[in-house]
Amino acid sequence: MSHRIFVAEKDNFMAKRIHANGKASVQARYNITGGCDTDKNIIVAAIYHAETGNLEAREFKQHKADALRTAEWFRSQEVELVIIESTANYHMLYYDTLREEGINIAVINPIVVKALLRVEGKSDKGDAMTLARLAANFDLKTSNMPDSQQRELRLLFKRIDSWKQQRTQVTNRANGILTGYGFTVFRLVTLNTPAGLNILQGIIDRRTPEEIAALHRNRNKRPEIVKCAAVPLPDYILPYLEEVLGDVIMLNDRIKQAENEILDKINLSHLEKQVDLMTTVPGVTSMLALRIIAELGSNYHQRYCTAEAFSKAIGVVPANEVSGGKLLKRRSSHGNARVKFHLLSASKAFAIHGKGPLKAWFDQYRSRVHYYKATSALARRIAEGLWWVMVKNEPYRYKLDHVENIESRPILVNNRLIDSATGEILKSFVED
Repeated sequence: MSHRIFVAEKDNFMAKRIHANGKASVQARYNITGGCDTDKNIIVAAIYHAETGNLEAREFKQHKADALRTAEWFRSQEVELVIIESTANYHMLYYDTLREEGINIAVINPIVVKALLRVEGKSDKGDAMTLARLAANFDLKTSNMPDSQQRELRLLFKRIDSWKQQRTQVTNRANGILTGYGFTVFRLVTLNTPAGLNILQGIIDRRTPEEIAALHRNRNKRPEIVKCAAVPLPDYILPYLEEVLGDVIMLNDRIKQAENEILDKINLSHLEKQVDLMTTVPGVTSMLALRIIAELGSNYHQRYCTAEAFSKAIGVVPANEVSGGKLLKRRSSHGNARVKFHLLSASKAFAIHGKGPLKAWFDQYRSRVHYYKATSALARRIAEGLWWVMVKNEPYRYKLDHVENIESRPILVNNRLIDSATGEILKSFVED
């Protein structure tokens, strides 16, 4: 009884806390609820009767037949709602099976469960019972479950990321070995680029430093490359470099093939129009747009009620810890790590190669703050732009972004005077 009183006291607080995040929620209370604690091998399912307080738990195995048995058990007990923890991919089989069998099921983050309540201690049975109790007594913030298209995209991107990681490991080892002999060319040239691969082939072919430098198209770097390449390498290292060259070329081909496969799928699906709309946001490529769709869903503008909530889900919103007016820790909000990494990479690339009014804003802001803070703020503006273009269903315009805090003054960008607040071209010194 004390447990149920404790739950009731927290209910109003949790409802406010959950709705503030702008996520989908399970709104109603239920009399008969279930919980599933998933593992690599064993699944523990529990049923909770709110009126009597009775609890029953059973063990099942991680295969289709037991998932069907679990669904039949829930159905025979007239379970109204089942809560399952998201644990890697172990919950996917039971989630899909129970949903196919007509069971009302929702997914919840284990962190939420841990933060709320652990009445049985840490055990599979206790966790399942806790989930069943929570389903009956709380307005739960549920996790988004990807559809089949999202899962396919995620798998393809995981393959790409794995190959990129392997490529980085191979090139780093080669760089380390060459640096040990004083050959430091690849501090100036990235090895996995076309120029870097040509230079590596020139090293294998025993070309002179001048011939190696000529393989780089940037003439300003050639004198420095000649100095770095003027180091004799022993013959026994050449077979290893040939192996590195072959591995990098193979991995580049695999990455390119997977990216083409992803882009081909756009043309055959309803995502093409959405991707075209998302790529109107400065710094956003088709691959980045598809990564966001794969991780957060194509309906992310509906799942998150504000641009800030969407940015927070990515992890580009400041979440500083303050106590007594004193800053304890400066950090960003927790979010999707994969989307955050690639969005920050895109913002850094845009900070170097971008143009237009958003670049003008970045240059102005960068003059006052640290580079990392500026690029993080740029990533947030890009994220907000991605949310707005989907909500308004129109291409990106700079005015869609929040510009009230930007000083209105003319800025010279690419031979054009641009109003820093509105992004309008005041005067052009070149022919359009």
